[in-house]
Amino acid sequence: MNMMPYHDAEFDFDAEILEQGELISDKLNMLRLEQYPPNAMKGLRQFSSVEVADFLGVTQNHIKKLHLEGKGPAPDVSSSGRRSYTAQQMLELRRYLDKHGRSDFKRYVPHRRAGEDLQVISVVNFKGGSGKTTTAAHLAQYLALTGHRVLAIDLDPQASLSALHGIQPELDKNPSLYEAIRYDEHKKPIKEVIRSTNFPGLDIVPANLELQEYEYETPLAASNKNSTEGACSSRAFRPR
Repeated sequence: MNMMPYHDAEFDFDAEILEQGELISDKLNMLRLEQYPPNAMKGLRQFSSVEVADFLGVTQNHIKKLHLEGKGPAPDVSSSGRRSYTAQQMLELRRYLDKHGRSDFKRYVPHRRAGEDLQVISVVNFKGGSGKTTTAAHLAQYLALTGHRVLAIDLDPQASLSALHGIQPELDKNPSLYEAIRYDEHKKPIKEVIRSTNFPGLDIVPANLELQEYEYETPLAASNKNSTEGACSSRAFRPR
């Protein structure tokens, strides 16, 4: 069998990988610009009065009565009389009910009592394809629609949760969670990394491929006897 000789000196594997990666990135960016203009933003559908009543915990008739009396935000009304509200209007309606609602001490806007800790919910599974991102996204969006202030933190270098909310870190060049946990002098406060989403009340700390670097940098930082960095790589962020 004749074997083709392999000339290592004539082929720079690392340079080829970088070149192909840049080419793929450019092609993806071109496709994105064709489909989505630079100023495009991810939107959110409107919600029917039935959905609004369910999220607010009131009856549909109560929503209808408020509209007929000119109270609260004005919804879009179709030719058949169907009322629909944006997510922002639903939040405004919730605040209106909190201010002008019944006197039974019911709160329509969720809030923390004095001394009550921030609730932290983690969606974790070491198995791929187990629905972590889908679960986290649906849970965060539902909590936001029910009036809670939510901060989602994307810990996956693939950044699928970020992409679901219209954020493409590799293309948009946005800072990610890595900026807040890196070990060098370029580390930023996590508040500077938070981005708003198309869901009112839901913000996100995006991820990107740089998060992979954290896995390699942490053992090096932990082995440095002159530094306390990396001593505990499990951190709870409570910026809000």
